[in-house]
Amino acid sequence: MSVFDLSVRLERRHFALAWECQTSAKWLGLYGPSGLGKTTALELLVGWLQPTAGAVKRPLIAGGVGYSPQDLLLFPHWTVAENLSMCRRGALPGELTDAALFDALGLEPLLLRRAERLSGGEGRRVALARAILAAPDDELLVLDEPLSSLDRELRTRVLGFLLALKAVRRGPVVVVSHSAVDLTVLADAVQRIEVEATASGVVSSFTAPADPALALAGEGAYENLLHCHVDKLLGDAALCHLEGSDVLVTVPSRGLSVGDRALFGLRSDDVLLGLEDPGRVSARNKLEGRVQSLVEEGAYINLSIGLGPGAPALSTHLTRGATRDLGLGEGVGVHLFFKTRSVRLLAQLP
Repeated sequence: MSVFDLSVRLERRHFALAWECQTSAKWLGLYGPSGLGKTTALELLVGWLQPTAGAVKRPLIAGGVGYSPQDLLLFPHWTVAENLSMCRRGALPGELTDAALFDALGLEPLLLRRAERLSGGEGRRVALARAILAAPDDELLVLDEPLSSLDRELRTRVLGFLLALKAVRRGPVVVVSHSAVDLTVLADAVQRIEVEATASGVVSSFTAPADPALALAGEGAYENLLHCHVDKLLGDAALCHLEGSDVLVTVPSRGLSVGDRALFGLRSDDVLLGLEDPGRVSARNKLEGRVQSLVEEGAYINLSIGLGPGAPALSTHLTRGATRDLGLGEGVGVHLFFKTRSVRLLAQLP
């Protein structure tokens, strides 16, 4: 059964937008350059614009919508607390609380400030909180660039809260972002927007929904997402175990404390592979695993390496020649190694 089921077209002078989407993915990401029609697509979805052809299946938004637009649209003479309380339509799902939401977004010091006195980044955070509070748990939530204008620390906290929300929320969510990293973390499926010049103008359209790691390959996304628990701080590094397993990895310690849960990203390009222990090398992370699968992609072979019970598989890719020279195949034991600095903190989890 499709969560998203729509086929719409909007035509204006010298511009047309075509959007088709049938997918069972609950969190849908839209990706692409500015100015091609992503925000227009969202306004069609929430009913602010009417299509010239086709329709959005109305059960998708039968009860209500929480929308965080790029223009924010806060009531300027209301306080932050008034903007939030007047728009909320129910309790947060699961065990999530207002306090957790306000802490992640850094809103507590802003609650009594009028919206007209907020900076762009502060207004973005308020608009995001308002959308989350306004969307009933089983209805549509639409987020247009929710992480823009946020500094690095806030970004990791907000992304962590959105991941916690994803784990418990029942309703569909659409996220627009220029960040391939954000969509790889949040989305179950991604559509890219593409543009074609025609004799009558420009036509923008979306590709079919696809796995984020595949849809955003080459856009700077992290193929490996590591959910970790911080066990020990080691100066500029921290020792963590991958959740659900006893596999240990060393990560940068910046902003972390013992006991923290966090999501880290590791690119396939940074994972090196050998048949033997490399001995004393600069890379602190040296893991043992076994090849689970090999998939051809152009001039390279993508490998999935199992790390043992409960641990996620790591992906890397090699040239055909390297794969052949190492005699790699399913079931072959290998050693993986990568530098601490290759692991990037993406989100701090509640």
